[in-house]
Amino acid sequence: MDLQKAVQQVLDRAVENGTECCCQAALYIDGELAVNAYAGWTDWSKTQKVDENTVFPVYSTGKAMSSTVIHRLVEMGKVNYDTKIADFWPEFGCNCKEDMRVWHVLAYRAALSSIPETEIIPQLLEEGCDEKLIREHDELVTNFKEMIRRIAKAAPNEPFGGKQVYHPFTYGWLTGGIAMHVTGTNDYPALFKELVGEPAGMDRFFYGISPDENNAAHLVKSLDGVTTTEYGVKKMNNPLYRQCCNPASCAMSNALSLARHYAALDRGTLLTQETIDNAVNIKWRAKDDVIQAVRGRWALFGLGYVLSGPVGDFARIFGHGGLGGSEALLDRKRHYALGFTRNCFANPSVLEKFYEAIDFKNRDWPDPMEVPETVK
Repeated sequence: MDLQKAVQQVLDRAVENGTECCCQAALYIDGELAVNAYAGWTDWSKTQKVDENTVFPVYSTGKAMSSTVIHRLVEMGKVNYDTKIADFWPEFGCNCKEDMRVWHVLAYRAALSSIPETEIIPQLLEEGCDEKLIREHDELVTNFKEMIRRIAKAAPNEPFGGKQVYHPFTYGWLTGGIAMHVTGTNDYPALFKELVGEPAGMDRFFYGISPDENNAAHLVKSLDGVTTTEYGVKKMNNPLYRQCCNPASCAMSNALSLARHYAALDRGTLLTQETIDNAVNIKWRAKDDVIQAVRGRWALFGLGYVLSGPVGDFARIFGHGGLGGSEALLDRKRHYALGFTRNCFANPSVLEKFYEAIDFKNRDWPDPMEVPETVK
């Protein structure tokens, strides 16, 4: 059985048994499309079938693409990894951030993982937080330019350059702010399209979808009502978030566009191998215990990409996943560039069945004691 047929059967079966509402899987091998599979409906009403162009909220999967923008700017000579951010973004040079470098942001060592005055704990949303407060919060954090202005004035939670701490939302304001100030543009989605989207053929990837977009999946709970996160479903079903620009958490895409990003990296269309080698060089300290390096967790970072290769070759597989189960990766040895999307926020996911069908082994992560320190 060929890969296309095998994966299509896997997705069809998952929809038929109710594990998935709708999902897509795409795979490029050596730059050639080998799998373009999709199944299901955009929500449980089953009024609109998914197709290859249906876009899904992919949450943090979009972080990697914003990282690629920065790497492109480095290759263009617009900025260096060791450049002080304040050199091209003067407003950023305050509150103990004067010497912060571009690489600190890419390696999750900026210590700017949260902005307390704008953050509502997700559990409060589930427990009936004041609706007016929630609405004001949503309107603020979906204002891309305002949040870039705020992140520039923010003080790190601790001295930057220390522990590696994941930046769920702020990574997008940081990478977006860097790119916009380096280039002098006010339109980040257009900049992304020029530098990454168009060269990679990512015609259905968006940092903010159009209000007129009518081919988009809605996030749903499982048929039994169980969901992994109520907040995750509510957030990206809200038009404010779907239409806003935050490269860290609000990207919308189909599986094909996700896979095309990594196929373009594999072919050298976007970045040189030297740049990729540097970007996937693990940035790790033994004291990085905020996100522990344990098997089955996204934990090992290079410069903006998550590493999930086998012990002794962490850089073989890199990419990023997102809340809810979307994922996109490149296996540099097998030249597998893949993308996966789904809209059901519940377990189990058909993702692992997809990987089994294409004989793709992912997440062969080490135990903490097996990880060498590379950041001194």
